[in-house]
Amino acid sequence: MAQPTLFAQTMRAGRKHSTGLFLLSFLANLLLLASSVYMLQVFDRVLASGSFDTLMWLSVIALLAIVTYGFLEFARRKVLSRTGAWISAELSPEVIRRSISDRLETGRSPAGLGDVQDIRNFIGGDAILAFLDAPWTPVFIAVIWMMHPVLGVIAVAGAIVLFLIGVLNDLVTRRRQAEANVKLRQVQNDAQAFVENAETLTGMGMIGSVLARWQASRDVADQEGAGATELSSVLFNLSRAIRLGLQIAILGAGAALVLMTELTAGGMIAASIILARALSPVERAISAWKAFGSYRLASRRLEALFRATKEPTKRVSLPKPDGKLFVKDLRYFAPDTRAPLVKSVSLQLEPGQLCGVLGPSGSGKSSLCRLLVGAWRPSFGEIRLDGAELAEWDSEERGRYVGYLPQQVELFTGTVAENIARMGDVDDAKVLAAAKKSGAHEMILALPEGYETRLGQFRDQLSGGQKQRIGLARALYDDPSLIVLDEPNSNLDGNGEIALQHALAGMKKAGQTVVVVTHVPSLLRQVDKVAVIKDGTLQKFGDRDEVLREMMAKPRPAPTQTKEAAE
Repeated sequence: MAQPTLFAQTMRAGRKHSTGLFLLSFLANLLLLASSVYMLQVFDRVLASGSFDTLMWLSVIALLAIVTYGFLEFARRKVLSRTGAWISAELSPEVIRRSISDRLETGRSPAGLGDVQDIRNFIGGDAILAFLDAPWTPVFIAVIWMMHPVLGVIAVAGAIVLFLIGVLNDLVTRRRQAEANVKLRQVQNDAQAFVENAETLTGMGMIGSVLARWQASRDVADQEGAGATELSSVLFNLSRAIRLGLQIAILGAGAALVLMTELTAGGMIAASIILARALSPVERAISAWKAFGSYRLASRRLEALFRATKEPTKRVSLPKPDGKLFVKDLRYFAPDTRAPLVKSVSLQLEPGQLCGVLGPSGSGKSSLCRLLVGAWRPSFGEIRLDGAELAEWDSEERGRYVGYLPQQVELFTGTVAENIARMGDVDDAKVLAAAKKSGAHEMILALPEGYETRLGQFRDQLSGGQKQRIGLARALYDDPSLIVLDEPNSNLDGNGEIALQHALAGMKKAGQTVVVVTHVPSLLRQVDKVAVIKDGTLQKFGDRDEVLREMMAKPRPAPTQTKEAAE
Protein backbone atom coordinates (compact mmCIF):
# COMPACT_ATOMS: atom_id res chain seq x y z
CA MET A 1 0.00 0.00 0.00
CA ALA A 2 1.36 3.36 -1.05
CA GLN A 3 2.37 5.67 1.74
CA PRO A 4 0.34 8.90 1.99
CA THR A 5 2.10 11.89 0.51
CA LEU A 6 3.00 15.00 2.47
CA PHE A 7 0.07 16.72 0.79
CA ALA A 8 -2.34 14.03 2.00
CA GLN A 9 -0.86 14.20 5.48
CA THR A 10 -1.23 17.99 5.56
CA MET A 11 -4.85 17.83 4.42
CA ARG A 12 -5.52 15.15 7.03
CA ALA A 13 -4.00 17.35 9.72
CA GLY A 14 -6.16 20.22 8.51
CA ARG A 15 -9.23 18.07 9.12
CA LYS A 16 -8.45 17.62 12.82
CA HIS A 17 -11.06 20.26 13.62
CA SER A 18 -13.78 18.37 11.72
CA THR A 19 -15.45 17.06 14.85
CA GLY A 20 -15.54 20.52 16.40
CA LEU A 21 -16.89 22.01 13.18
CA PHE A 22 -19.66 19.42 12.99
CA LEU A 23 -20.57 20.14 16.61
CA LEU A 24 -20.62 23.88 15.95
CA SER A 25 -22.71 23.29 12.83
CA PHE A 26 -25.15 21.15 14.79
CA LEU A 27 -25.56 23.78 17.50
CA ALA A 28 -25.82 26.62 14.97
CA ASN A 29 -28.49 24.83 12.95
CA LEU A 30 -30.32 23.85 16.14
CA LEU A 31 -30.40 27.49 17.26
CA LEU A 32 -31.82 28.47 13.88
CA LEU A 33 -34.98 26.66 14.94
CA ALA A 34 -35.43 29.41 17.50
CA SER A 35 -37.29 31.68 15.08
CA SER A 36 -39.64 28.87 14.06
CA VAL A 37 -40.31 27.86 17.67
CA TYR A 38 -40.81 31.54 18.57
CA MET A 39 -43.34 31.96 15.76
CA LEU A 40 -45.13 28.78 16.78
CA GLN A 41 -45.40 29.88 20.42
CA VAL A 42 -46.51 33.42 19.55
CA PHE A 43 -49.33 32.27 17.28
CA ASP A 44 -50.48 29.32 19.37
CA ARG A 45 -49.96 30.60 22.93
CA VAL A 46 -49.36 34.32 23.20
CA LEU A 47 -52.14 35.41 20.85
CA ALA A 48 -54.51 32.90 22.43
CA SER A 49 -53.65 33.79 26.04
CA GLY A 50 -52.92 37.50 25.59
CA SER A 51 -49.99 37.23 28.04
CA PHE A 52 -47.45 40.04 27.67
CA ASP A 53 -45.10 38.34 30.15
CA THR A 54 -44.98 35.19 28.03
CA LEU A 55 -44.33 37.30 24.92
CA MET A 56 -41.50 39.17 26.65
CA TRP A 57 -39.72 36.06 27.90
CA LEU A 58 -40.16 34.26 24.59
CA SER A 59 -38.65 37.27 22.83
CA VAL A 60 -35.68 37.42 25.26
CA ILE A 61 -35.00 33.69 24.82
CA ALA A 62 -35.27 33.94 21.01
CA LEU A 63 -32.88 36.93 20.92
CA LEU A 64 -30.36 35.11 23.14
CA ALA A 65 -30.55 32.11 20.81
CA ILE A 66 -29.92 34.30 17.75
CA VAL A 67 -26.99 36.07 19.44
CA THR A 68 -25.51 32.70 20.41
CA TYR A 69 -25.98 31.55 16.82
CA GLY A 70 -24.03 34.62 15.67
CA PHE A 71 -21.09 33.71 17.93
CA LEU A 72 -21.15 30.10 16.76
CA GLU A 73 -21.23 31.17 13.13
CA PHE A 74 -18.28 33.49 13.76
CA ALA A 75 -16.40 30.61 15.41
CA ARG A 76 -17.08 28.33 12.44
CA ARG A 77 -15.79 30.88 9.95
CA LYS A 78 -12.76 31.64 12.13
CA VAL A 79 -11.79 27.97 12.34
CA LEU A 80 -12.18 27.48 8.60
CA SER A 81 -10.31 30.67 7.78
CA ARG A 82 -7.38 29.78 10.02
CA THR A 83 -7.35 26.19 8.76
CA GLY A 84 -7.16 27.42 5.17
CA ALA A 85 -4.37 29.84 6.06
CA TRP A 86 -2.45 27.08 7.90
CA ILE A 87 -2.74 24.66 4.99
CA SER A 88 -1.56 27.37 2.60
CA ALA A 89 1.40 28.21 4.83
CA GLU A 90 2.35 24.53 5.14
CA LEU A 91 1.99 23.66 1.45
CA SER A 92 3.21 26.78 -0.37
CA PRO A 93 6.98 26.46 0.27
CA GLU A 94 6.89 22.73 -0.42
CA VAL A 95 4.89 23.24 -3.62
CA ILE A 96 7.45 25.76 -4.88
CA ARG A 97 10.33 23.42 -4.05
CA ARG A 98 8.68 20.43 -5.67
CA SER A 99 7.56 22.45 -8.70
CA ILE A 100 11.16 23.49 -9.25
CA SER A 101 12.31 19.89 -8.88
CA ASP A 102 9.63 18.52 -11.19
CA ARG A 103 10.26 21.27 -13.73
CA LEU A 104 13.91 20.26 -13.88
CA GLU A 105 13.12 16.54 -14.00
CA THR A 106 10.21 16.45 -16.45
CA GLY A 107 10.11 19.87 -18.09
CA ARG A 108 6.79 20.82 -16.50
CA SER A 109 4.99 20.91 -13.17
CA PRO A 110 1.44 19.59 -12.77
CA ALA A 111 0.58 22.04 -9.99
CA GLY A 112 1.49 25.42 -8.57
CA LEU A 113 0.61 28.03 -5.99
CA GLY A 114 -2.67 28.74 -7.79
CA ASP A 115 -3.87 25.29 -6.75
CA VAL A 116 -2.94 25.98 -3.13
CA GLN A 117 -4.94 29.21 -3.35
CA ASP A 118 -7.97 27.32 -4.73
CA ILE A 119 -7.85 24.97 -1.75
CA ARG A 120 -7.54 27.86 0.68
CA ASN A 121 -10.43 29.73 -0.95
CA PHE A 122 -12.68 26.70 -0.70
CA ILE A 123 -11.84 25.85 2.91
CA GLY A 124 -11.98 29.44 4.11
CA GLY A 125 -14.97 30.49 2.00
CA ASP A 126 -18.75 30.14 2.10
CA ALA A 127 -18.84 27.06 -0.12
CA ILE A 128 -17.75 24.63 2.57
CA LEU A 129 -20.35 26.04 4.99
CA ALA A 130 -23.07 24.87 2.62
CA PHE A 131 -21.63 21.36 2.72
CA LEU A 132 -21.34 21.50 6.53
CA ASP A 133 -24.98 22.57 6.83
CA ALA A 134 -26.34 20.06 4.29
CA PRO A 135 -26.22 17.01 6.66
CA TRP A 136 -28.71 18.75 8.97
CA THR A 137 -31.34 19.03 6.22
CA PRO A 138 -32.87 15.64 7.21
CA VAL A 139 -33.17 16.88 10.79
CA PHE A 140 -35.25 19.88 9.69
CA ILE A 141 -37.35 17.67 7.42
CA ALA A 142 -37.96 15.30 10.32
CA VAL A 143 -39.22 18.23 12.42
CA ILE A 144 -41.60 19.20 9.62
CA TRP A 145 -42.76 15.58 9.33
CA MET A 146 -43.54 15.54 13.05
CA MET A 147 -45.73 18.60 12.55
CA HIS A 148 -47.70 16.73 9.89
CA PRO A 149 -46.86 13.91 7.44
CA VAL A 150 -48.32 15.80 4.47
CA LEU A 151 -45.91 18.67 5.07
CA GLY A 152 -43.13 16.12 5.52
CA VAL A 153 -43.86 14.57 2.11
CA ILE A 154 -43.67 17.99 0.47
CA ALA A 155 -40.34 18.70 2.20
CA VAL A 156 -38.88 15.29 1.22
CA ALA A 157 -39.98 15.65 -2.38
CA GLY A 158 -38.47 19.15 -2.57
CA ALA A 159 -35.18 18.00 -1.07
CA ILE A 160 -34.95 15.09 -3.52
CA VAL A 161 -35.60 17.35 -6.51
CA LEU A 162 -32.99 19.89 -5.39
CA PHE A 163 -30.49 17.10 -4.72
CA LEU A 164 -31.02 15.70 -8.23
CA ILE A 165 -30.46 19.17 -9.67
CA GLY A 166 -27.19 19.34 -7.75
CA VAL A 167 -26.08 15.95 -9.12
CA LEU A 168 -27.04 17.03 -12.64
CA ASN A 169 -25.07 20.23 -12.19
CA ASP A 170 -21.98 18.21 -11.28
CA LEU A 171 -22.37 15.78 -14.17
CA VAL A 172 -22.83 18.38 -16.90
CA THR A 173 -20.39 21.04 -15.71
CA ARG A 174 -17.50 19.22 -14.00
CA ARG A 175 -15.46 18.34 -17.08
CA ARG A 176 -16.17 21.56 -18.95
CA GLN A 177 -15.30 23.68 -15.93
CA ALA A 178 -12.05 21.76 -15.34
CA GLU A 179 -10.94 22.20 -18.96
CA ALA A 180 -11.85 25.88 -18.88
CA ASN A 181 -9.86 26.39 -15.67
CA VAL A 182 -6.76 24.82 -17.26
CA LYS A 183 -7.01 27.06 -20.30
CA LEU A 184 -7.66 30.18 -18.23
CA ARG A 185 -4.61 29.47 -16.09
CA GLN A 186 -2.48 29.10 -19.23
CA VAL A 187 -3.83 32.41 -20.53
CA GLN A 188 -2.87 34.08 -17.23
CA ASN A 189 0.63 32.61 -17.44
CA ASP A 190 0.98 33.93 -20.99
CA ALA A 191 -0.07 37.41 -19.90
CA GLN A 192 2.54 37.36 -17.11
CA ALA A 193 5.20 36.29 -19.61
CA PHE A 194 4.30 39.27 -21.83
CA VAL A 195 4.80 41.69 -18.94
CA GLU A 196 8.11 40.11 -17.98
CA ASN A 197 9.35 40.47 -21.56
CA ALA A 198 8.08 44.01 -22.03
CA GLU A 199 11.35 45.30 -23.51
CA THR A 200 11.43 42.68 -26.27
CA LEU A 201 7.79 43.14 -27.20
CA THR A 202 8.03 46.92 -27.26
CA GLY A 203 11.37 47.10 -29.02
CA MET A 204 10.28 44.76 -31.81
CA GLY A 205 6.73 46.07 -32.16
CA MET A 206 5.20 42.75 -31.16
CA ILE A 207 2.63 43.97 -28.63
CA GLY A 208 -0.26 44.14 -31.07
CA SER A 209 0.35 40.71 -32.57
CA VAL A 210 0.87 38.87 -29.28
CA LEU A 211 -2.17 40.57 -27.73
CA ALA A 212 -4.30 39.54 -30.71
CA ARG A 213 -3.24 35.91 -30.31
CA TRP A 214 -3.70 36.14 -26.54
CA GLN A 215 -7.16 37.65 -26.98
CA ALA A 216 -8.17 34.77 -29.25
CA SER A 217 -6.94 32.20 -26.72
CA ARG A 218 -8.69 34.00 -23.89
CA ASP A 219 -11.95 34.17 -25.83
CA VAL A 220 -11.89 30.41 -26.36
CA ALA A 221 -11.21 29.80 -22.67
CA ASP A 222 -13.86 32.34 -21.64
CA GLN A 223 -16.46 30.76 -23.91
CA GLU A 224 -15.88 27.31 -22.46
CA GLY A 225 -15.93 28.66 -18.92
CA ALA A 226 -18.96 30.86 -19.63
CA GLY A 227 -20.86 27.87 -21.01
CA ALA A 228 -20.31 25.88 -17.83
CA THR A 229 -21.06 28.90 -15.65
CA GLU A 230 -24.27 29.74 -17.51
CA LEU A 231 -25.50 26.17 -17.30
CA SER A 232 -24.74 26.10 -13.59
CA SER A 233 -26.53 29.43 -13.21
CA VAL A 234 -29.60 28.07 -14.99
CA LEU A 235 -29.71 25.10 -12.66
CA PHE A 236 -29.17 27.35 -9.63
CA ASN A 237 -32.01 29.67 -10.63
CA LEU A 238 -34.20 26.64 -11.29
CA SER A 239 -33.46 25.34 -7.80
CA ARG A 240 -34.29 28.73 -6.31
CA ALA A 241 -37.60 28.87 -8.18
CA ILE A 242 -38.44 25.34 -7.01
CA ARG A 243 -37.57 26.25 -3.42
CA LEU A 244 -39.83 29.31 -3.51
CA GLY A 245 -42.58 27.20 -5.07
CA LEU A 246 -42.16 24.64 -2.32
CA GLN A 247 -42.59 27.32 0.31
CA ILE A 248 -45.86 28.38 -1.34
CA ALA A 249 -46.89 24.73 -1.55
CA ILE A 250 -46.17 24.09 2.11
CA LEU A 251 -48.01 27.28 3.13
CA GLY A 252 -50.98 26.28 1.03
CA ALA A 253 -50.98 22.76 2.37
CA GLY A 254 -50.53 24.11 5.89
CA ALA A 255 -53.45 26.47 5.45
CA ALA A 256 -55.63 23.60 4.25
CA LEU A 257 -54.60 21.56 7.27
CA VAL A 258 -55.44 24.53 9.53
CA LEU A 259 -58.89 24.72 7.95
CA MET A 260 -59.30 21.01 8.62
CA THR A 261 -58.10 21.64 12.21
CA GLU A 262 -55.18 19.22 11.73
CA LEU A 263 -52.56 21.94 12.21
CA THR A 264 -52.34 25.21 14.08
CA ALA A 265 -51.62 28.55 12.40
CA GLY A 266 -48.31 28.74 14.25
CA GLY A 267 -47.35 25.31 12.93
CA MET A 268 -48.13 26.44 9.39
CA ILE A 269 -45.82 29.47 9.65
CA ALA A 270 -43.12 27.52 11.49
CA ALA A 271 -43.16 24.74 8.88
CA SER A 272 -42.61 27.30 6.12
CA ILE A 273 -39.64 28.83 7.95
CA ILE A 274 -38.10 25.43 8.75
CA LEU A 275 -38.49 24.28 5.13
CA ALA A 276 -36.63 27.36 3.91
CA ARG A 277 -33.82 26.55 6.31
CA ALA A 278 -33.84 22.85 5.37
CA LEU A 279 -33.49 23.50 1.62
CA SER A 280 -31.11 26.46 1.88
CA PRO A 281 -27.91 24.35 2.22
CA VAL A 282 -28.87 22.28 -0.83
CA GLU A 283 -29.46 25.40 -2.89
CA ARG A 284 -26.23 27.01 -1.66
CA ALA A 285 -24.33 23.82 -2.43
CA ILE A 286 -25.38 24.11 -6.08
CA SER A 287 -24.01 27.64 -6.31
CA ALA A 288 -20.86 26.54 -4.47
CA TRP A 289 -20.22 23.64 -6.82
CA LYS A 290 -17.81 25.65 -8.98
CA ALA A 291 -15.58 26.33 -5.96
CA PHE A 292 -15.80 22.66 -5.00
CA GLY A 293 -14.82 21.66 -8.54
CA SER A 294 -11.78 23.93 -8.38
CA TYR A 295 -10.88 22.47 -4.99
CA ARG A 296 -11.17 18.92 -6.27
CA LEU A 297 -9.09 19.63 -9.37
CA ALA A 298 -6.45 21.44 -7.31
CA SER A 299 -6.27 18.52 -4.89
CA ARG A 300 -5.67 16.08 -7.73
CA ARG A 301 -2.93 18.22 -9.20
CA LEU A 302 -1.16 18.70 -5.90
CA GLU A 303 -1.41 15.02 -5.07
CA ALA A 304 0.12 14.24 -8.49
CA LEU A 305 2.93 16.72 -7.82
CA PHE A 306 3.73 15.34 -4.38
CA ARG A 307 3.56 11.75 -5.64
CA ALA A 308 5.82 12.51 -8.61
CA THR A 309 8.55 14.16 -6.51
CA LYS A 310 10.64 12.47 -3.88
CA GLU A 311 10.33 13.26 -0.23
CA PRO A 312 13.42 15.07 1.10
CA THR A 313 15.73 12.69 2.91
CA LYS A 314 18.33 13.45 5.51
CA ARG A 315 21.78 12.81 4.06
CA VAL A 316 25.14 12.48 5.74
CA SER A 317 26.86 15.84 5.76
CA LEU A 318 29.97 15.64 3.58
CA PRO A 319 33.01 17.84 4.10
CA LYS A 320 33.83 20.68 1.75
CA PRO A 321 35.30 19.11 -1.41
CA ASP A 322 38.70 19.98 -2.81
CA GLY A 323 37.17 20.30 -6.28
CA LYS A 324 38.17 17.08 -8.04
CA LEU A 325 35.64 16.65 -10.87
CA PHE A 326 35.07 13.30 -12.57
CA VAL A 327 32.61 12.89 -15.45
CA LYS A 328 32.10 9.51 -17.13
CA ASP A 329 29.92 8.61 -20.12
CA LEU A 330 27.54 11.48 -19.40
CA ARG A 331 24.28 11.52 -21.36
CA TYR A 332 21.14 13.55 -20.98
CA PHE A 333 17.80 13.46 -22.80
CA ALA A 334 15.26 16.28 -22.77
CA PRO A 335 12.42 15.22 -20.43
CA ASP A 336 9.62 16.35 -22.72
CA THR A 337 10.87 15.33 -26.19
CA ARG A 338 13.53 12.76 -25.19
CA ALA A 339 15.87 14.48 -27.63
CA PRO A 340 19.55 13.85 -26.75
CA LEU A 341 21.09 17.11 -25.54
CA VAL A 342 24.30 15.55 -24.20
CA LYS A 343 25.29 12.29 -25.90
CA SER A 344 28.71 11.34 -24.60
CA VAL A 345 31.00 13.35 -22.33
CA SER A 346 33.86 12.04 -20.19
CA LEU A 347 36.48 14.24 -18.55
CA GLN A 348 38.42 14.71 -15.34
CA LEU A 349 39.71 17.86 -13.64
CA GLU A 350 41.97 18.16 -10.64
CA PRO A 351 41.54 20.83 -7.96
CA GLY A 352 42.75 24.18 -9.20
CA GLN A 353 42.47 23.34 -12.91
CA LEU A 354 40.59 25.59 -15.31
CA CYS A 355 38.82 24.01 -18.28
CA GLY A 356 37.58 25.98 -21.27
CA VAL A 357 34.59 24.51 -23.12
CA LEU A 358 34.32 25.29 -26.82
CA GLY A 359 31.74 24.41 -29.42
CA PRO A 360 29.17 25.86 -31.81
CA SER A 361 25.80 27.14 -30.66
CA GLY A 362 23.39 24.36 -29.76
CA SER A 363 26.16 21.83 -29.22
CA GLY A 364 25.17 21.12 -25.60
CA LYS A 365 27.57 23.39 -23.67
CA SER A 366 24.88 25.02 -21.51
CA SER A 367 23.25 21.63 -20.93
CA LEU A 368 26.61 20.33 -19.71
CA CYS A 369 26.89 23.29 -17.31
CA ARG A 370 23.47 22.55 -15.81
CA LEU A 371 24.45 18.93 -15.32
CA LEU A 372 27.77 19.80 -13.70
CA VAL A 373 26.14 21.98 -11.03
CA GLY A 374 23.39 19.44 -10.30
CA ALA A 375 20.50 21.46 -11.74
CA TRP A 376 19.75 18.55 -14.08
CA ARG A 377 20.08 14.89 -13.21
CA PRO A 378 21.97 12.80 -15.82
CA SER A 379 19.97 10.28 -17.82
CA PHE A 380 23.03 8.02 -17.89
CA GLY A 381 26.57 8.22 -16.66
CA GLU A 382 27.94 9.83 -13.55
CA ILE A 383 29.29 13.11 -12.24
CA ARG A 384 31.43 12.94 -9.11
CA LEU A 385 32.82 15.70 -6.96
CA ASP A 386 35.68 14.44 -4.78
CA GLY A 387 34.45 10.90 -5.44
CA ALA A 388 30.86 11.51 -4.33
CA GLU A 389 28.09 11.58 -6.91
CA LEU A 390 26.32 14.93 -7.09
CA ALA A 391 23.02 13.21 -6.25
CA GLU A 392 24.53 12.05 -2.95
CA TRP A 393 24.91 15.64 -1.80
CA ASP A 394 22.08 17.50 -0.19
CA SER A 395 21.04 20.22 -2.63
CA GLU A 396 21.41 23.05 -0.12
CA GLU A 397 24.73 21.75 1.13
CA ARG A 398 26.11 21.14 -2.35
CA GLY A 399 25.11 24.65 -3.35
CA ARG A 400 27.50 26.12 -0.79
CA TYR A 401 30.41 24.41 -2.54
CA VAL A 402 29.36 25.13 -6.13
CA GLY A 403 29.32 28.45 -7.96
CA TYR A 404 27.25 28.86 -11.12
CA LEU A 405 26.89 31.73 -13.56
CA PRO A 406 24.27 30.92 -16.24
CA GLN A 407 24.00 32.67 -19.59
CA GLN A 408 20.87 34.52 -18.53
CA VAL A 409 21.54 36.03 -15.11
CA GLU A 410 18.43 36.42 -12.96
CA LEU A 411 18.56 38.67 -9.90
CA PHE A 412 15.82 38.39 -7.32
CA THR A 413 13.84 40.83 -5.22
CA GLY A 414 16.20 42.08 -2.52
CA THR A 415 19.38 44.13 -2.20
CA VAL A 416 22.57 43.64 -4.19
CA ALA A 417 24.20 42.26 -1.04
CA GLU A 418 21.35 39.77 -0.53
CA ASN A 419 21.64 38.60 -4.13
CA ILE A 420 25.38 38.08 -3.80
CA ALA A 421 24.77 36.18 -0.55
CA ARG A 422 22.39 33.91 -2.50
CA MET A 423 19.36 35.32 -0.66
CA GLY A 424 20.55 33.87 2.64
CA ASP A 425 21.93 35.61 5.72
CA VAL A 426 24.26 38.36 4.56
CA ASP A 427 27.84 37.97 5.76
CA ASP A 428 29.32 41.40 5.00
CA ALA A 429 32.90 40.15 4.84
CA LYS A 430 32.03 37.34 2.43
CA VAL A 431 29.90 39.62 0.26
CA LEU A 432 32.69 42.19 -0.04
CA ALA A 433 35.27 39.47 -0.71
CA ALA A 434 33.16 37.95 -3.51
CA ALA A 435 32.50 41.35 -5.07
CA LYS A 436 36.19 42.22 -5.03
CA LYS A 437 37.24 38.87 -6.46
CA SER A 438 34.77 39.30 -9.32
CA GLY A 439 35.87 42.88 -9.94
CA ALA A 440 32.36 44.19 -9.26
CA HIS A 441 33.10 46.11 -6.05
CA GLU A 442 33.68 49.51 -7.66
CA MET A 443 30.74 49.07 -10.00
CA ILE A 444 28.43 48.23 -7.06
CA LEU A 445 29.63 51.24 -5.07
CA ALA A 446 28.62 53.44 -8.01
CA LEU A 447 24.99 52.27 -7.78
CA PRO A 448 22.48 54.66 -6.14
CA GLU A 449 22.59 52.88 -2.77
CA GLY A 450 25.64 50.70 -3.27
CA TYR A 451 25.22 47.23 -1.82
CA GLU A 452 21.79 48.22 -0.46
CA THR A 453 20.37 48.98 -3.91
CA ARG A 454 17.07 47.17 -4.27
CA LEU A 455 16.67 44.77 -7.17
CA GLY A 456 13.77 42.77 -8.46
CA GLN A 457 11.09 42.56 -11.08
CA PHE A 458 10.16 45.92 -12.65
CA ARG A 459 12.72 47.70 -10.44
CA ASP A 460 15.90 46.26 -11.82
CA GLN A 461 17.42 48.89 -14.10
CA LEU A 462 20.87 47.29 -14.30
CA SER A 463 22.48 46.65 -17.66
CA GLY A 464 23.23 43.14 -18.83
CA GLY A 465 26.91 43.60 -18.02
CA GLN A 466 26.17 44.82 -14.48
CA LYS A 467 23.88 41.84 -13.88
CA GLN A 468 26.56 39.50 -15.15
CA ARG A 469 29.20 40.95 -12.85
CA ILE A 470 26.89 40.71 -9.82
CA GLY A 471 26.04 37.16 -10.92
CA LEU A 472 29.77 36.35 -11.00
CA ALA A 473 30.14 37.71 -7.46
CA ARG A 474 27.24 35.49 -6.42
CA ALA A 475 28.98 32.50 -8.00
CA LEU A 476 32.18 33.27 -6.05
CA TYR A 477 30.42 33.84 -2.71
CA ASP A 478 31.91 31.82 0.16
CA ASP A 479 34.77 30.42 -1.99
CA PRO A 480 33.10 27.42 -3.66
CA SER A 481 35.27 24.48 -4.71
CA LEU A 482 33.69 24.07 -8.17
CA ILE A 483 32.76 27.05 -10.32
CA VAL A 484 30.88 26.75 -13.63
CA LEU A 485 30.68 29.85 -15.82
CA ASP A 486 28.49 29.78 -18.93
CA GLU A 487 29.77 32.50 -21.29
CA PRO A 488 30.60 34.90 -18.44
CA ASN A 489 31.77 37.62 -20.82
CA SER A 490 28.77 37.74 -23.17
CA ASN A 491 27.61 41.16 -21.89
CA LEU A 492 30.89 42.61 -20.57
CA ASP A 493 32.66 45.72 -21.81
CA GLY A 494 36.43 46.21 -21.83
CA ASN A 495 36.65 46.86 -18.10
CA GLY A 496 34.46 43.87 -17.40
CA GLU A 497 36.67 41.65 -19.57
CA ILE A 498 39.75 42.73 -17.64
CA ALA A 499 37.98 42.13 -14.33
CA LEU A 500 36.96 38.66 -15.51
CA GLN A 501 40.54 37.85 -16.48
CA HIS A 502 41.74 38.86 -13.01
CA ALA A 503 38.90 36.87 -11.43
CA LEU A 504 39.88 33.71 -13.34
CA ALA A 505 43.50 34.15 -12.31
CA GLY A 506 42.36 34.51 -8.70
CA MET A 507 40.27 31.33 -8.90
CA LYS A 508 43.23 29.42 -10.25
CA LYS A 509 45.50 30.77 -7.54
CA ALA A 510 42.93 29.83 -4.88
CA GLY A 511 42.89 26.23 -6.10
CA GLN A 512 39.29 26.33 -7.29
CA THR A 513 38.18 24.05 -10.13
CA VAL A 514 36.62 26.10 -12.92
CA VAL A 515 34.68 25.16 -16.04
CA VAL A 516 34.17 28.14 -18.34
CA VAL A 517 32.21 28.18 -21.59
CA THR A 518 33.51 30.82 -23.96
CA HIS A 519 33.89 31.87 -27.57
CA VAL A 520 36.59 34.44 -26.75
CA PRO A 521 40.18 33.24 -27.34
CA SER A 522 41.58 35.69 -24.76
CA LEU A 523 39.91 33.77 -21.93
CA LEU A 524 41.68 30.60 -22.99
CA ARG A 525 44.98 32.07 -21.78
CA GLN A 526 43.92 31.25 -18.24
CA VAL A 527 42.75 27.65 -18.79
CA ASP A 528 44.73 24.44 -18.37
CA LYS A 529 42.39 22.13 -20.26
CA VAL A 530 40.16 22.55 -23.27
CA ALA A 531 37.05 20.51 -24.07
CA VAL A 532 35.49 20.70 -27.53
CA ILE A 533 31.83 19.67 -27.81
CA LYS A 534 29.85 19.17 -30.99
CA ASP A 535 26.31 17.80 -31.26
CA GLY A 536 26.37 16.89 -27.58
CA THR A 537 29.50 14.76 -27.91
CA LEU A 538 32.93 15.51 -26.51
CA GLN A 539 35.16 15.67 -29.60
CA LYS A 540 38.43 16.66 -27.93
CA PHE A 541 39.70 17.00 -24.38
CA GLY A 542 43.21 17.62 -23.18
CA ASP A 543 45.88 20.21 -22.45
CA ARG A 544 45.10 23.62 -23.83
CA ASP A 545 48.07 23.98 -26.16
CA GLU A 546 47.72 20.50 -27.57
CA VAL A 547 44.00 20.80 -28.31
CA LEU A 548 44.32 24.29 -29.78
CA ARG A 549 47.22 23.13 -31.92
CA GLU A 550 45.07 20.33 -33.33
CA MET A 551 42.20 22.70 -33.96
CA MET A 552 44.43 25.27 -35.71
CA ALA A 553 46.25 22.75 -37.84
CA LYS A 554 44.88 22.63 -41.36
CA PRO A 555 45.06 19.35 -43.22
CA ARG A 556 47.43 19.60 -46.15
CA PRO A 557 46.13 18.50 -49.52
CA ALA A 558 47.53 15.22 -50.78
CA PRO A 559 50.34 15.78 -53.37
CA THR A 560 49.23 15.23 -56.94
CA GLN A 561 51.40 13.10 -59.14
CA THR A 562 52.28 14.56 -62.50
CA LYS A 563 52.12 12.49 -65.57
CA GLU A 564 55.90 12.50 -65.85
CA ALA A 565 56.35 11.34 -62.29
CA ALA A 566 53.92 8.59 -62.87
CA GLU A 567 55.86 7.46 -65.85
